[in-house]
Amino acid sequence: MSFRFPYLALDVETAGVNIEKVHVLQLSAVYDDGGPLGELATFNEVIAWPRITYGEEYAMNLNKKLLERAAKQDNVVTVGKAKLDFDRFLWDVQKDGKITVAGKNAAGFDLPILCNSVNGFFFRRFLRRVLDPGSMYTEEFDHIPTQGEINELIGRKPVSHDALDDCFDVVHAVRYKWRV
Repeated sequence: MSFRFPYLALDVETAGVNIEKVHVLQLSAVYDDGGPLGELATFNEVIAWPRITYGEEYAMNLNKKLLERAAKQDNVVTVGKAKLDFDRFLWDVQKDGKITVAGKNAAGFDLPILCNSVNGFFFRRFLRRVLDPGSMYTEEFDHIPTQGEINELIGRKPVSHDALDDCFDVVHAVRYKWRV
């Protein structure tokens, strides 16, 4: 099965929330073309920085395991390699055209942080529209719900703050609404 509108669920884990200053610690994506969940193309890399110049205590504590992996050089990449690998991944999953991004905070957080002067990603292949799962659930809530509230509604575990797990939360939320 393939979707009429395939999309890329995207999530990052960072050293803080200041969009202009923070470093990306983990970048993950799931390309959902409607295929079986276990066969969807995934991207997941932890980035090791020579030095983190800006961090916020809350985020640094939340992402302590990622920081420890980076310090040990345990299955991590440089930001330069992450950029190349991610670009290759995007071409592998969508050779013909542009990609719609989906994510719980993709438009206002993930994409701006990836493109800031610290991280330096550039996404010429992304469409300018973003699919936010929260906006799909306004009939079930009296507000635009968080991903955690959506997970509870559809029977998924709480948000883990692991970028790849969070991408799959988005995939499940979209598929639940699209009845896939």
